Amino acid sequence: MFKESRAEFLMRWYLYRRWKKRISPLRQSEYNFHTIIPRLRDRGDIFIDLGANIGDVTLAARRYGMRVIAFEPDPIARAVLEARTNDDSGITIIPKAVGGLARIATFHQRPDVDDLMKTQSSSLVLTHEHTGGNTFDVEVVNIVDFINEVDGRIAALKMDIEGAEAECLEAMLDAGSHRRIGYMFIETHEGFSDEIRERISALRRRILSEKIDNIDLDWV
Repeated sequence: MFKESRAEFLMRWYLYRRWKKRISPLRQSEYNFHTIIPRLRDRGDIFIDLGANIGDVTLAARRYGMRVIAFEPDPIARAVLEARTNDDSGITIIPKAVGGLARIATFHQRPDVDDLMKTQSSSLVLTHEHTGGNTFDVEVVNIVDFINEVDGRIAALKMDIEGAEAECLEAMLDAGSHRRIGYMFIETHEGFSDEIRERISALRRRILSEKIDNIDLDWV
């Protein structure tokens, strides 16, 4: 995803729609990004990338002229992110995780994490994929406190943090932090466990009942 310019993607999108009856969630998410972001941003606005990994979304947001704050606790992915952003002063990389509470927590990697694509599964939430992988402590930043301390308008936020989305969203909705953000793209990872599925289902009901219209829980 996000390897092309907006113009290149939209051209491919319209050709794709012409010949395909079913739209893949990946392509739909990319289309949503490219159509929503231009309506939100003014040059200098802030994009927060939670779970930036190697930076595809970070760089896409930067191409729209936004300042980016990118969180990435996995050191393997972060090294690539730092190399790709090439000391861009408009991108701030934070080597920490985010959660509903500030704390020190155990971070889990897959045993095949040397395959760069597998760093996408690194997580605060332990799953069967992490069996035999490395673990280490990371600092977890309280997402509500962080948003409150951001100096400037937050145009958009992307959250792909491998199962920790529920605790972040619960804290943000309780505090009203979502009102400070133009739009939120969230990957929910409901398949990780029954507990996460139930919490995300409750969040979906809450978002609907409170008529919150700036959160997309179907980001992939």
